[in-house]
Amino acid sequence: MASRKKKRSSSSGEKRRDRISGLTDDVLGHVLSFLPNKEAGRAAALARRWRHVFGSVHTISLSEAERERAWDWDTFYFESEERKSCSYDLLDGVNTALLCRVRCAADGLPGPLRTLRIAFDDYHLWDEDAVDQWLAYALRHRRGGGGMPELHLDLCFLIDPVCTAAARSRTYKGTYVLPRRLFSCTSLRTLCLTHCQLELPAIIDMPFLETLRLTNLLDAETSIQRLISSCPRLVDLTLEALNELERLTILDKRLHRFMLRCCHNMKSVDIDASELRSFSYRGTMPAESLLCLHGSLLVPSWTIDLCKAPPKSGEAGFAGFARFLEKISDVKHLHLHRGSIANRFYASGGFPLFSSLTRLTLQGCIQSCETVMAVRIVLEQTPNLESLSLLMEEQLHGPAGLIVPDDRPSFSEVPCLQRQVMEIGMEGYEGSKAQKMLAKLLLRNALVLQRLHVVFVEGMKRKRRSRLETKLGEWAAANSEKIFR
Repeated sequence: MASRKKKRSSSSGEKRRDRISGLTDDVLGHVLSFLPNKEAGRAAALARRWRHVFGSVHTISLSEAERERAWDWDTFYFESEERKSCSYDLLDGVNTALLCRVRCAADGLPGPLRTLRIAFDDYHLWDEDAVDQWLAYALRHRRGGGGMPELHLDLCFLIDPVCTAAARSRTYKGTYVLPRRLFSCTSLRTLCLTHCQLELPAIIDMPFLETLRLTNLLDAETSIQRLISSCPRLVDLTLEALNELERLTILDKRLHRFMLRCCHNMKSVDIDASELRSFSYRGTMPAESLLCLHGSLLVPSWTIDLCKAPPKSGEAGFAGFARFLEKISDVKHLHLHRGSIANRFYASGGFPLFSSLTRLTLQGCIQSCETVMAVRIVLEQTPNLESLSLLMEEQLHGPAGLIVPDDRPSFSEVPCLQRQVMEIGMEGYEGSKAQKMLAKLLLRNALVLQRLHVVFVEGMKRKRRSRLETKLGEWAAANSEKIFR
């Protein structure tokens, strides 16, 4: 009897045993690095075993909220005499996290810092000393532990939409100038810079940098070109809101991913596309001469987002964009954000034939019969399409456009719907008149449909959602899989 009780107590003790605490500090620190820093710091209160684990957390990531300091002029006024930053919460958070790493290190030396990610809502010159200390710490503690040193930096000094960030005045608050030693850090793998200024040294030494993102920098074209050219292993490049940039040449490296967003003064980009897998463009309607692709012209995935209305109207205004699309007509995956393209662009016959396209994503507001007709025109030019995704955005201006019954388009003769399209996804579906028309025409004519995936808008009433699910299910092929969320 006593032996049975001992066995039961021993077995229950094994079940209650804390196996996580038995892991090494570096493993526990790696696990805590996936939590917000404040939550990771609170783990020290779990038990005595966890007291020093934060010293092995390799990621420091803290951010202000967008427009957090935008209208707080009273704080600026009252704190101006002592030059106290209005971003004191962010400064205190980062300083506490870094000091905690030093204090919690069991052997007196904190583990290697792998990632430093900070974001100011609006940087002020009073914050310069603090940022200098953070970067000095990151560069000093990038080494340690076993394996190759690795450092990822994401420094944002203004949180704002990309297109509008360049327009905000910053002269009275100043711009952070990056220290020169940053560009001689051989451990850098990722460097993301937003709303700051470069001060490049005579020799740039970043031999292992793979990912570079430059957003809204004030530097001249020559500095940006020199920085890019000095990264021999660069494979992922993002350029955003660089108004000084007009021409760029990237022929000495094999990029895998390239994003060009809101660089509205850009006139030409020469790029080696031999290993390019993804290209993303956002800006005004691009001209044919914008891109010069060298090597293999087949880039599998393209994203095109027009954020501004075209300067001209009619066929002449769309001709350059049509020729641009012809250059990428061999693409397999295309994400097209309608943006400000007028529906007349599609009606004019400017959309070329994409015979190799198998996956298409259309993003925009479905608000009128003309929009539905534009979708039909696109589908007619994609005969081998297999997967169609519709990201339906909320209408921002006024009620939905009138749908005239006589103008109803027909999808019965669209080849890809009859023979190829096996998957249709709709996200942001709210059941407006135009959305219902498009969904009905698509689903009733998708003869080989195998899967329908619909994500409704948040906050929809249960009864309305149930009715919409019933209708969509009736329109879709009977034997197709239907997923509603």
